[in-house]
Amino acid sequence: RYLVINVTQKPFDDKRVRKAIAYAVDRKRIIEDVFVGLAKPLYSLIPEGMWSHKNVFPERDLEKAKELLKEAGYDEKHPLTIDLWYTPTHYGTTEADVAQVLKESLEETGVIKVNIKYAEWSTYIDYFLEGAMGLFLLGWYPDYLDPDDYVWPFLSESGAKSLGSFYSNKFVEELMIKARGFTGESARIPFYEKVQNILAEDVPYIPLWQGVATCAAKKSVKGILLEPTQIFRYYILYEE
Repeated sequence: RYLVINVTQKPFDDKRVRKAIAYAVDRKRIIEDVFVGLAKPLYSLIPEGMWSHKNVFPERDLEKAKELLKEAGYDEKHPLTIDLWYTPTHYGTTEADVAQVLKESLEETGVIKVNIKYAEWSTYIDYFLEGAMGLFLLGWYPDYLDPDDYVWPFLSESGAKSLGSFYSNKFVEELMIKARGFTGESARIPFYEKVQNILAEDVPYIPLWQGVATCAAKKSVKGILLEPTQIFRYYILYEE
């Protein structure tokens, strides 16, 4: 799960604002308060456990967030007011709680003021496709187990438009295309590492958390496979 930032909409067209938000979000509190530990903090679009994953986003640092906001022209006397959007049912009942934690964590800077807004899924899609939302929560379920499926839909120009960030970086797109030209993981990893580094610098998205798969079973049940897709394959189970 992640935050999408519309990089064409003020004040989010200022990279310093985007980076300040990335420094201010409190992933650990989301996991502890909302998911009672049943999730992991995520610091890249490519999830932990997937080859080429690299932690590129910083740990929480409110002082660094304040410093960037000051550079962008915001302080306690001149606060930054933003809207944070979520959709209340599409991703389950925890979304409002996540939005509240994000609001509180951003407002701990003493500089950012957050208005929480929401819309049902069909309207939500229309809003982000139209570019009407500047900062909003979104989720992703992979279509196939490859780093490409975690970066191309987000960082290609066409993909970024379809997800509401409107990000465009030709160099990043070239890196992803080049990575597709190799079959071996070792040859592709350097391309994806560069892509992730640029992601953390440009901040069109802020990764927040990834799910944790858990399963309880009798010792006699075999064939349990917990995949990154979170698809549970009952047909491969058997009992000894």
